[in-house]
Amino acid sequence: MPDEISRLNSPQQTSTRLILLLLASLFAGLLLIELSSPHVPPSPHYLSWHQLLETLSIVVSTLIFAVGWNTYRLHRQRNILVVSCAFLGVAIADFSHMLSYRGMPDFITPNGIEKGINFWLLARYLAALALLLVAWLPWRPADKDGAANTGAWRLLCMLGMFLLLVPAHIIFFWFPQWVPQTFIEGQGLTAFKVASEYGVIAIHLLSIALLARHLRRRTGVDVRLLMGALLAMIMSELLFTRYSSVTDLYNLGGHLYKVMAYLVLYRVMFVETIYAPYRALDKTRKHTQAVIEAIPDQLFELDGQGRCLSVHTPPQGALIDPRNSPPGCNLLEVLPAEAADNCQRALEEARLQGFSIGQQLLISQGEQTRCYELSVSTLHQGPNTSFVMLARDISQRLRDQQHIEYLAHFDALTSLPNRTLFASRVEQALILCERSQQTLAVLFMDLDHFKNINDLLGHPVGDALLVEVARRIQPLIRDEDTFSRQGGDEFILVLPYVDAQGAAHLARHIQSLLDQPFRIDTHNQQISASIGIAMFPEDGSTVETLARHAEIAMYRAKQDGRNQHAFFTQEMQAQSARTLQLESALRNALSQGELEVYYQPQLSVDGQLVGAEALLRWKHPELGFISPAEFIPIAESSGQILRIGEWVLRTACAQMQRWLEAGYPAHTTMAVNLSMAQFRAQGLLKLIADVLQQSGLPAHCLELELTESVAMHKPASVVQMIRELRKLGVRLAIDDFGTGYSSLSYLKQLEVHKLKIDQSFVHDINRDGSDQRIVQAIIGMAHGLGMLTIAEGVETSEQLQQLTLMGCQEVQGYLFSRPLPAAEFDALVRGKGLLPMTSQA
Repeated sequence: MPDEISRLNSPQQTSTRLILLLLASLFAGLLLIELSSPHVPPSPHYLSWHQLLETLSIVVSTLIFAVGWNTYRLHRQRNILVVSCAFLGVAIADFSHMLSYRGMPDFITPNGIEKGINFWLLARYLAALALLLVAWLPWRPADKDGAANTGAWRLLCMLGMFLLLVPAHIIFFWFPQWVPQTFIEGQGLTAFKVASEYGVIAIHLLSIALLARHLRRRTGVDVRLLMGALLAMIMSELLFTRYSSVTDLYNLGGHLYKVMAYLVLYRVMFVETIYAPYRALDKTRKHTQAVIEAIPDQLFELDGQGRCLSVHTPPQGALIDPRNSPPGCNLLEVLPAEAADNCQRALEEARLQGFSIGQQLLISQGEQTRCYELSVSTLHQGPNTSFVMLARDISQRLRDQQHIEYLAHFDALTSLPNRTLFASRVEQALILCERSQQTLAVLFMDLDHFKNINDLLGHPVGDALLVEVARRIQPLIRDEDTFSRQGGDEFILVLPYVDAQGAAHLARHIQSLLDQPFRIDTHNQQISASIGIAMFPEDGSTVETLARHAEIAMYRAKQDGRNQHAFFTQEMQAQSARTLQLESALRNALSQGELEVYYQPQLSVDGQLVGAEALLRWKHPELGFISPAEFIPIAESSGQILRIGEWVLRTACAQMQRWLEAGYPAHTTMAVNLSMAQFRAQGLLKLIADVLQQSGLPAHCLELELTESVAMHKPASVVQMIRELRKLGVRLAIDDFGTGYSSLSYLKQLEVHKLKIDQSFVHDINRDGSDQRIVQAIIGMAHGLGMLTIAEGVETSEQLQQLTLMGCQEVQGYLFSRPLPAAEFDALVRGKGLLPMTSQA
């Protein structure tokens, strides 16, 4: 409460109004006294008035002392303690002044005017100096050390006051000659007396100046009212400098003003020490009530036997219905038996330790079971022990925790164990299999061409397919098995106590299940899976090793034609190691000059050069020539294809420009392949424009080749990009046409210049009737759309003749030349006369 009191301040509007009214009244009284004093003779009853007014001031001073002294343990404000002890001295000095007044019976020694004035000045200076100290000291509670020694501080203040009062009384009683003369009969006040009164006024003015600093601060005291009391004291002192007779109107008015000043000061002390704690208590009560009302928990006040003394019930989530727990009922009897036992344990724990936190109660409420957490604190110890108990509904929190734990261990899409739970379960399974010397199989499954489904039909269809795949395989899983989704379309199955034959059987069973169509929305979807198998302990002894080896075997199954299963072998490990070796070496291949662009001629069917295709070759200083079929996929998967592809594009364009300058026909094109990553890169258009500008190559001489799979990825964005590329003036071709799923309408939207017939259809075109029909259809479709066709992989004159008869315009293959370095390519073209005669000349 002291901290609360220190923050309180009397209402400033009330203080201002009261001070203005007080000052107006005081000034009006001063004016009235000044005007009336010459016409009002000394009062014959002055002694009675004096005794009455002094008695009132003594009573008020004593009240100020009593209030400050008795409430110090509550407020612990030393300035209030100083004022209260000082006003005890003021009361004693005024009492001695009243008894020493002329006309009163002798008080120990003969009474006289100067004896009374001496005690009067003592009281005035005590009050003035005490109020000066109050204005100077900070108005706040004592620190913890001071609070612990309240009795000592009170005794010290009281002792100091009596050490001042006792010598002063001795001097005034028996050694008055030591004090300068203050009154001369027939003349009035001496200069010393007037100066002393002005000294008191100066101290009061200094106090007012010090208090003025706190007018806009929250000090815990009514500064304006205290300044009003000081002004009233100043006016009182002014009157005491004016009287010439101890019984005149100035003297009487001075005593009246002093009483009024003390009353105002008493009000300040009373408000600060008596009213403020009650106001703070009321504020605290309202604050506590507001806090309780805002608590969403049920709050009980219980006696030592568990009876409810009071209950606060929130709108929702109550432990018990308040209708079933009226004040006086025993909470332990209302609760179910198990919940009552837990509640009893919480109360006993709080009785022993002072608090209890964490006991939980399960309460059935209709069809729901809710969980409550108890927090109990002891209010009173001893025979009348009582408790405050907070019952918090944590049902939703527990559900959230369970959901978080579920998300941490299970895949949100398929509800299968995720990587974290998978690793934990497999560790346990490995320990059990090792102890029992049993085998364990790890199956790594990846769905074939799943990316195409995501790209063509959208991720919602892909997600639905993954859920159905998991649901279809789930019945094959035993309790001891672990079936986990690792991410994307990758799944792992761990089968304890299963040998290689059992693992192969399960893999075939899974593949047969997946062969059956999946009904997604209104469409039937077909999917297959490639499965790699690793065995414990032959293929590894840790989770990481077995999973990695099973994944390597899965990639071998994909290489073998997909929809297969394969067991891990050391040969696969070697191939995986080579992949890592090539990926690392490829990062430095460009900077070390190991990469080179080769060129393969593209001819019209009548043998004239129409263009060249840029093909990348890599010769490693230790590994020798590395097949593009091996390192290009590595470049794509490792993210190096963008850097390498840009270099190929710049090199090829610069070379074609040099050939054009050397006499190649102006329509000769340079064909450059674009990977999926290159085509989807943000800066593709800017890159091509920059390359054309820097190389000087005419835009129509650059032909960009897109694979059919690239062209089918996000068709709308592909169509837009092709339109932007056409605006640059470059030519576009669809590579490996016939291996994808292009439709006639989509092909029309693409607006490419050329279709490149895949070599798989060209290879058996003279022997396989279906290949002939496919090629014929492609050529006919291209002609119908106004596109050129070029056949790649032409190796025999028979193939060339057949393609010519079908209407194919351009050819490319080993029949004419393998890919060659730039110098050899130029020599070949000129040596075989592939250029028009005018160009060769």
